[in-house]
Amino acid sequence: MDVNIPRKGALIASAFREPPPGAPPFFSLVEFNLAGLCNRACVFCPRASPAVYPSRNEHIPVALYEKVVRELGAMDYRGMVLHSGFGEPLLAKDVEALIALTRTHCPHARVELVTNGDRVTTDRLRALFGAGLDTLLVSMYDGPAQQRAFEAMRAEAGLTPAQVVLRVRWLPVAERFGLELTNRGGLVEIGAAGVGPLGEPLKRRCHYPFYMVMIDYDGSVLLCTHDWGRKLVVGNVRDQPLQALWDGDTMKRVRRRLAGADRGVAPCDVCDVDGTLMGARHFDAWRDYYDRAERAAP
Repeated sequence: MDVNIPRKGALIASAFREPPPGAPPFFSLVEFNLAGLCNRACVFCPRASPAVYPSRNEHIPVALYEKVVRELGAMDYRGMVLHSGFGEPLLAKDVEALIALTRTHCPHARVELVTNGDRVTTDRLRALFGAGLDTLLVSMYDGPAQQRAFEAMRAEAGLTPAQVVLRVRWLPVAERFGLELTNRGGLVEIGAAGVGPLGEPLKRRCHYPFYMVMIDYDGSVLLCTHDWGRKLVVGNVRDQPLQALWDGDTMKRVRRRLAGADRGVAPCDVCDVDGTLMGARHFDAWRDYYDRAERAAP
């Protein structure tokens, strides 16, 4: 298993908060896809084929991002804000400014960013952490020499291994590249790794929509981070509060199905992810919330 999964799972569990009586549970992870760009085309990513998944020079507007983090701040959000998504966050505009806005409006949130490292320098490390970043996770694809270079930059910037986490991603396909490999919502096929389209939906529950929010650069709220095809758009934070979308009818419908191990709705019908690796407390809280609501209904 990817060593980041138990680390991330523990952080999400620790950020869980019991909701007030009669209120829906909170999320503990807000993930942003800041832009439509990536400078790599990895074999385990839909971007391996630019014809299928092209880069787009489109970025989240600063004002829209600030609207979201203001809303998070108003609810005293204490979970994780993650800059990752479907591309390379360090190619997005105003990254340091967005991190600073997050820190201003959500002083108790944890701010993380996932990068392929190609735009990382010692000065960039200082700028990111100076803006308020808590953890930078670097996915390394090019071999041990790359790791030594990042270790030197980390030391020069005065940062720790807990702040700049280096993740080996250069392993062979037989070792699944060092990843918890998935078919990215049905868009990736790697026969040698046993990854590809599903013949029928898995009969397995999934916790993702119970603990996380996924926000695209245009403000669309997606079902989860694995919906690379953007098949289920819950709504848009441009014109609706995030909390209203989180507790809306679309999310309720999907959560009820996933709680019953029914993945017969797009994008879940083609997704092979094991969505039970984290978020168990959130799953249980939502199930109790819906059950109480049904018992109270006339």
